Amino acid sequence: MQRHWFLFFLLIILNLTTCALAEPAHDYGALPRIDARADYQGAMTDRVAYLVEQGETLSVDDVQSLVRANPVALMRPETSVLTNGINSGAIWLVANVFNPTDAPILRRVSVGTGWLERVDFFFTTEGQLPQHFVSGDRIALGHRSIAKRIPSADYPFPPGETRLLLRVETADPMVVPLYFSSIAVSHSREQSEAIFYSFVYGVMFALSAYNLMLFAGLRKRRYLFYSLYTGSFVAVTASYNGIGMALLWPDAVGWQQWAPPLLMLCFVSSGLAFATSFLKTRRYRPRLHKIIQTIGVAYFALFGAFFALDEQGLALQLAFLVVPVFTVLMLYMGVSSWTGGNQFARYFMLGTLASVIGASVTALTVAGVITYSQLGYYAVDIGMVVDAMLLMLALADLARKNKVARVTAERTAQIDLLTGLNNRRGFLPVAESLWSLVTRKDSNICVAMIDIDHFKNINDQYGHAVGDRILKKIADELDKSRRKGDLLARWGGEEFTLLLPETDEAEALNVAERFRHNIEQLVVNDCGRMIRCTISVGVASRHARHVTLEHAISKADEELYQAKVQGRNQISTGRTSDVA
Repeated sequence: MQRHWFLFFLLIILNLTTCALAEPAHDYGALPRIDARADYQGAMTDRVAYLVEQGETLSVDDVQSLVRANPVALMRPETSVLTNGINSGAIWLVANVFNPTDAPILRRVSVGTGWLERVDFFFTTEGQLPQHFVSGDRIALGHRSIAKRIPSADYPFPPGETRLLLRVETADPMVVPLYFSSIAVSHSREQSEAIFYSFVYGVMFALSAYNLMLFAGLRKRRYLFYSLYTGSFVAVTASYNGIGMALLWPDAVGWQQWAPPLLMLCFVSSGLAFATSFLKTRRYRPRLHKIIQTIGVAYFALFGAFFALDEQGLALQLAFLVVPVFTVLMLYMGVSSWTGGNQFARYFMLGTLASVIGASVTALTVAGVITYSQLGYYAVDIGMVVDAMLLMLALADLARKNKVARVTAERTAQIDLLTGLNNRRGFLPVAESLWSLVTRKDSNICVAMIDIDHFKNINDQYGHAVGDRILKKIADELDKSRRKGDLLARWGGEEFTLLLPETDEAEALNVAERFRHNIEQLVVNDCGRMIRCTISVGVASRHARHVTLEHAISKADEELYQAKVQGRNQISTGRTSDVA
């Protein structure tokens, strides 16, 4: 009995071994299986198998035969998004989709990368003809199986098992986030992307348009270059994510193939042009400026050669090579300018650092070095928005400081540097306004001209340095003695002028007398030498509506002359209506 049990056990083992070594009746069991009822919210490339074409283009039958003959030739992605580098050839994704129900289940299969050149979807079911859908940048939007920027195919999976095969080909970075979901989930994902890109492009377009208007008004080239910089970034990303083809050039297949590297050239060139203009490298770093110009010319020349040879892959590799060179140059210029004392460069450097970090994270995500995530994939857009905002702050700060400097310069031009009073240039515009206002109201107004007596003798006797000190002391005393609302200025040399709004002749004489008395009491101590000065004052009052400020000043100057003729240290007054 025990011997029979032993023989029975050997027969079972032999039967299991034979079944394991025998070729299966069908080839679905060796592949990953996807439940057609599943509604995946994110990328699920790690749930399928893939193989890379090795030079020779494979057909669906070739792949099917390979799967039957050698299933272990298929590899499994380690992450939810498959990445395979630039110009890496075509890949195939393979999986079985199982529908355990009695009714078809409609699912959308898509690859969420807008720059793939061609994506073929194949659905094969036993007993039915294979279904083929096609998409990608090499195909005009209207000729795709579904007219969408993202390669997609809608398929009602019948009951049982269906083999799903995708062939993906591109010269650009191979990034394959495979999605398997309902139409509703796919629409929701597309809306989320649309909201994100609307925000990014809205910020960029607003900054670009604003700086273009600044350039039109101010004619500063840095605003034009910044406008081109932000605008070209939008153009680059729109060409890569398929938005440009979907909205602007749906049938321009040739342009779509060459737009990304060409627009990357424009982005890099405009960015360097803005940096060199903003940081003034032509003036402060001429050698670096020439190196940047040489790099730009070399890039254009190489791109032109690759375009003539129809080497799109080489053009893309060149573009992706120049971008890191561009970021390093931008960072170097920012750091060197900041350490060189250019305070505006801090915004530039921080902004460039944000864009570099964003671009690096996206590049590493696309290359598969770091685990794929939506944040990593869109890091370049986020970094560029931060970069644009910080550079806008830099431009705004520069514009504000330029305005302050301009106002300060204008104010300085209106101030007498020795006395701190208004000079003639600062006095006349304000005085004209006050004169016009008083004239309209038909009110009283007077003008006084003041001159320091024998000031030339003071300069000759004590020297010009002492003369300047005395002039400053007298100006301070006059400024302290004037009434609030009176306008005092140094007219030139040792002469001062005083405008007295809402003041009649008698009151003007009282003010002038206070001036004369205070200066007469003023003593300047110069190394023990007590120096005293006096002033002469000429006053003119307005007594007719047609009298101008110029006429009144001329009359006050005549009265000043009379005060000097009459012996100095006194006041002379007259009416402007007396001189018509």
